[in-house]
Amino acid sequence: MIASTAGNVAGRLTMVGVFREPSFRRLWASGLCVNAARSMDLVALGWLALQLTGSPFMVGLAAFARAAPLMVVGPFTGIVADRVPRGRILFIAQSTGVLTALALAVTFASGAGGYWPLVALEVVFGLVWALDFPARRTALYALLGAPQVAQAVSLETVSMQLAKMVGPLAAGICLARLGPAACFALMAVVYGAGLVFSSGLGRQLGGPGAPAPVSVAASMRAGLRVAWSTPTVRAVLLVTIAMNTLFFPYQHMLPVFARDVLALGPAGLGALIAADGAGALLGALAIASRQGQLGHRVLFGAAVLVAPVLLVALSGARWLPLCVALLVVMGVAESGFAAMQSTLVLLSAPERARGGAMGILSACIGTQPLGTLAIGLLAAGFGAPVAFAVNAAAALVVIVPLAVPLVRGFR
Repeated sequence: MIASTAGNVAGRLTMVGVFREPSFRRLWASGLCVNAARSMDLVALGWLALQLTGSPFMVGLAAFARAAPLMVVGPFTGIVADRVPRGRILFIAQSTGVLTALALAVTFASGAGGYWPLVALEVVFGLVWALDFPARRTALYALLGAPQVAQAVSLETVSMQLAKMVGPLAAGICLARLGPAACFALMAVVYGAGLVFSSGLGRQLGGPGAPAPVSVAASMRAGLRVAWSTPTVRAVLLVTIAMNTLFFPYQHMLPVFARDVLALGPAGLGALIAADGAGALLGALAIASRQGQLGHRVLFGAAVLVAPVLLVALSGARWLPLCVALLVVMGVAESGFAAMQSTLVLLSAPERARGGAMGILSACIGTQPLGTLAIGLLAAGFGAPVAFAVNAAAALVVIVPLAVPLVRGFR
């Protein structure tokens, strides 16, 4: 009992110590703004695509366009994070986010907003995320080093989940009361705030990792070698692909589930997505404050085994409070997955290949558009509940043989 209490206190002190670093606080606040803008965009894109076309498949196609850049260019942006100062990368990514959100606001305010202009500009948002992700995660390592990287990633996950609570609610209210132009204008403001927080960090964020960069092909090979050098990292990458193609696409079908199954409007949709964010926030805070109580591998494995089971339960739910409760618990599991996947890769990769390894991970995360198209077809033909259940069952078939050894391997 005494040992457990001491461990809890030490964990909390470690989390507080991470926040005492001024550069980390600014990077964290910048990430909070970027993640809030992305969460707002998730609601706006899904709702507008559904309103403009009435087709679940077209919702999935729009989500595909938004996420595809991460899959296609992720490994290359990881190499960029090893070769270019990360502060410069974040400046370019966030500035582009501001300009893209403003372009969408002007497009819809002028009456020219339609499905295809929306999709075209969402591709740019996808490129922004592909550039931001490896640079931001490797910057965490550069600021705090290996001893505190798990806490740093967990706290970054906290910012993501805070954003998933606030962003969807703000977007839902904006869409319901002010329209899409106001929603995208608010997104531009949020991106701009993130840009202000991260400006001036410069050298503190590190990069390039190698004084004399090798060829792009050699960097790619180095990242692949790191990615496949250990069974744990291989399992993380394969589970990441399974989660992003079979589990997480349910998020893009929540507008269909909200409208067709629960008879909700955009504000109700925002509440559903915010419930998922609330659960993930609780999970991320628990991970950040109790570091060392559970091994990274066992936490990762347990999270990815529980999440698909909860999605099966959601597919059969028809009562809003039950759906909210299930999404809260799903968020807890998603948080464990999100924090530990980056932690395991960052701790395994050497400095010169860390960005490349994170680029490989981002490409695995970027496979989600393939699953989004598939779940869009399923939802169009059989409804969102059937699509949720089929995807969750398929995810379990793939994930169980990969995750169970991680859990059993815990000592």
